[in-house]
Amino acid sequence: MADPFREIDPSLARPVAGRSAALVAVAVCVLAAGVSGLAAAAALAQAQQPADPATQEKTGQPAVYRLGDLTVGDVWAHQSTKRNGAAYLRIDNAGESADALIDASTPLSKRVELRGPVPGSGTWDTGRVDAIPAPARTATELTAAASHLRLVGLRGNLSVGGTVRITLTFEQAGAITVKARVLSANDAAAIIERITPLKTGSPPQGAPDTTPAERQ
Repeated sequence: MADPFREIDPSLARPVAGRSAALVAVAVCVLAAGVSGLAAAAALAQAQQPADPATQEKTGQPAVYRLGDLTVGDVWAHQSTKRNGAAYLRIDNAGESADALIDASTPLSKRVELRGPVPGSGTWDTGRVDAIPAPARTATELTAAASHLRLVGLRGNLSVGGTVRITLTFEQAGAITVKARVLSANDAAAIIERITPLKTGSPPQGAPDTTPAERQ
């Protein structure tokens, strides 16, 4: 019986050692690529971590706050009168379940009212509501022509360029404290005009919340 190994073409048999070396080299390359891939994945994961609000404040960027499936951002406030103010924000619910903002408070005012549109009233009229919905897979913008926060009984003036600490309590996600940037009346009006869809009626002059808030 012929030895099967002797039937192999010698030209194929000779480079066995070379092929082994090549396989080792390939294995090393794969290992190196794996390590590089892990490093890249780690870097990507670090980049995807929520930004530190304190760091964002130092760089002048609006802070973003995360609470479970909720992301709260674009938080700002303005003073409408000597006694009252208003605050606005954006709530992004990335989860599959609906949530709702059910309470808010700040040490700078006696109370914080949740405000919402009044059925049958003018475009810029708002009234007190028990909750502000945060539907699943939806971004909810709190603006002067829709839901927003009214700071009632300010214990001092809101200084432009400063911040206001506001604690938000959600029905499902719980509570989180955010910082609202204090804007001038003109800057506040410009933002409201930019983010509010065109509707019948005109916003009040100056601070967007001045007239409607004082009616309630």
